[in-house]
Amino acid sequence: MFLGWGHRQEICGFRWSPLGQQLASSGNNNVIHIRDRAMGSSNSLTRWLHRFEEHRAAVKALAWCPFQANLLASSGGGGDHCIKFWNTHTGACLNSVA
Repeated sequence: MFLGWGHRQEICGFRWSPLGQQLASSGNNNVIHIRDRAMGSSNSLTRWLHRFEEHRAAVKALAWCPFQANLLASSGGGGDHCIKFWNTHTGACLNSVA
């Protein structure tokens, strides 16, 4: 089990954006963090660009759009049954599909 990076429970996944500029992490605490390389060195593990808390269960899946580098899809676990689409440049939830 890995804890850290702003998650208070187990981290479920890490995914780099297609261009390698942003890193998404998700966890059992229902939270997604977006980090950007431009924000600093790897020593600043607790700093994030965006923190998404809209899922109602652990975020078990992350997927970046291969042709739109700032579009991230996330899926919550059993208590959520929802896929959300995020603009990681603005931090906006673009759509939610239950």
